[in-house]
Amino acid sequence: MTNSPKKACSANDLEYLDLEQAAIICCVSDERFNKWIEKGIVPVIDHNGKKLIHSHDLIQHLIRHNIPIPDRLLQGNNKKILFVLTDKDMPQSVATEIIWALFRLRKRTSYIFDFVRYDKNVELKIITLRPDIIVMLLQGDCDQEPENTIRKMANGVTPVYTFSTDSKIDLETLLSE
Repeated sequence: MTNSPKKACSANDLEYLDLEQAAIICCVSDERFNKWIEKGIVPVIDHNGKKLIHSHDLIQHLIRHNIPIPDRLLQGNNKKILFVLTDKDMPQSVATEIIWALFRLRKRTSYIFDFVRYDKNVELKIITLRPDIIVMLLQGDCDQEPENTIRKMANGVTPVYTFSTDSKIDLETLLSE
């Protein structure tokens, strides 16, 4: 038996993780990670008697629970996009436009995205997701206050793009930059 160090994981090795790898990457104990599995909030698959977690499922869990995504879990050149909504309801035409833009872009770039309402929790989402782009969707005649607040939260580091849901949004051009 040798005491050789564990092999470093490359991005390709991280598509499926065993429970120990996933706990280490997420900086949580095995016990805590097993509780997530027992509660059914992180789906696992059984592969030849070994429980594995798809990295995409783990990323979605981290996003839902405002836990930062470790850089080594991100495969390739993922772009993280945060959509901030100033109203609880989004017009169906805008939602459809966003979905189709993301669908078309999936062939050219990898991305992770989330939607959050403009409320007291938006700063937490910005801190934990660390988005590459923030897209604000302003409902109707919204004043500049939400946009200015989001820009301050992003510390001028993350580009913030603002669109009115009343006008045509060219997300595909924006997101493919």
